[in-house]
Amino acid sequence: MTIKTYGIDHIHFNIRNIKRFLEIMQQLFGPNITPISNLQQFGFYNACVNFDSDNGAQAFMDVFQSAEEDSFVANHIRTHGQGVSFVSFRVDDLEGAAAHAAKCGLREISRDGYRGMKQVQFDTMEELGFYLEFVSYESGFHAELEEIKKRLRKGETVDGLRYIDPAKI
Repeated sequence: MTIKTYGIDHIHFNIRNIKRFLEIMQQLFGPNITPISNLQQFGFYNACVNFDSDNGAQAFMDVFQSAEEDSFVANHIRTHGQGVSFVSFRVDDLEGAAAHAAKCGLREISRDGYRGMKQVQFDTMEELGFYLEFVSYESGFHAELEEIKKRLRKGETVDGLRYIDPAKI
């Protein structure tokens, strides 16, 4: 058995200067970039870089900068340097994919997700050079996400996430 995947859904980048990273991406490619947000409970700043494509591909870059010295992002950069931390593959059968990965000897490390989006992460840094993540989305997730973004743009905090003034980083 192998895991049926739609391919790479998104890639996590842990970097020291999110504003400069986004500036370079904007200058090079002109992508759609979400405002920088802060998720205090995890101690990081985050933005998503989305590329429009003619072929319908929706893969995106999930960019993180540490907001706290003891966060996962800060620890990852200290240990592995800046760059890719997770590569996320979209799957339909998240539980089946996770069970298969476990049978292949991979160690599960997290099931952090977001409403309507489920994730399972594995410690594959030594073997692959990045952590492996599987993600699946419930029907209606992307429409709900757009509603959440509207609320965030109005200054609301949603599930601990809030957009911030980049000058305050």
